[in-house]
Amino acid sequence: MAASSNYRIMIFILAIVAILVPSSLATEFVVGDDKGWTINFDYQAWAQGKEFHVGDKLVFKYTENSHNVLKVNGTGFQDCVAPAGTEALTSGNDVITLATPGRKWYICGVSKHCEVGNQKLFITVLPQTLLSPASAPCPICLATEFVVGDDKGWTINFDYQTWAQGKEFHVGDKLVFKYTENSHNVLKVNGTGFQDCVAPAGTEALTSGNDVITLATPGRKWYICGVSKHCEVGNQKLFITVLPQTLLSPASAPSPTSAAWGCSATAYRGWIVAIFGVLMMVMF
Repeated sequence: MAASSNYRIMIFILAIVAILVPSSLATEFVVGDDKGWTINFDYQAWAQGKEFHVGDKLVFKYTENSHNVLKVNGTGFQDCVAPAGTEALTSGNDVITLATPGRKWYICGVSKHCEVGNQKLFITVLPQTLLSPASAPCPICLATEFVVGDDKGWTINFDYQTWAQGKEFHVGDKLVFKYTENSHNVLKVNGTGFQDCVAPAGTEALTSGNDVITLATPGRKWYICGVSKHCEVGNQKLFITVLPQTLLSPASAPSPTSAAWGCSATAYRGWIVAIFGVLMMVMF
């Protein structure tokens, strides 16, 4: 009788482990980040550098009745036409779980939002893995939130290169640009645009006054203010180099109050060891 009871407990605990580990690795991607699902946004640029895995979720956020989400094939993506019978998602907070690997295409079927407004997204979904370093946050990888300029915020006549000096920016970290709304903005540019204080045609400015940019890919990043001559005369621009995500970054690891905690292989091993420890205690 005792052996039968212990066997049931073991099966129960193993089921918990099987459910806990893969599901907690899933990443939730808000399509377009703070811009959401809208027209005149480059969703391919947004997706670039991200790794999407089976089990991850796409969240399409938009004002209800202004857009929708249609899953299409490659031809439908090119022609902005959904196959007959395709059911549109229309809640304004549509969540799609990526259930299978392969190429996935999504468009907006409202008016000519896809054809004219380029409101469409193409991604490649990779098989599920226990560790996805590029896309899965973890408690050992401490994502840091940097308020640009600290208490000075995003303003003119401030030396942002001095501010950035000595800091280590990693994939997964966030830049927060704080300023009085309508007094400044934030434009992501290239090296030439940074030098000349000119944004490429079609660059969409961030204007909320509390703009959050997640550093999704490693490499050099440039940001300027496009209001008046704030960049040229007021030197309101920032250049940083983003490093790959690492398990431990001693130079940039923040205090618990500034870290975004996720999940790591180390944490899972800890959970599994603890569970099996309990199992052994029960059985023996």
